[in-house]
Amino acid sequence: MATTLICPNCGYIGEPKRVMNGSCVIELVLWLFLLPLGVLYTVWRLTTKYSVCPECEATNMIRLDSPRGRKLRQELSE
Repeated sequence: MATTLICPNCGYIGEPKRVMNGSCVIELVLWLFLLPLGVLYTVWRLTTKYSVCPECEATNMIRLDSPRGRKLRQELSE
């Protein structure tokens, strides 16, 4: 079961979006022309995934069931 999060910046409540560092274009070029570097670049991209808010792309989303999350939800509903 996925965790529901709340964004303290924009108030979005829901699932975060997973994003990776790097570029798909660079990854493709490295795979086509420099295979060993393409493998390393892909591994690096896969290990640098992180969650962001789908609305504002902030990285500081918090759990809705935490004390701060409940307080923030209450403040936003007022």
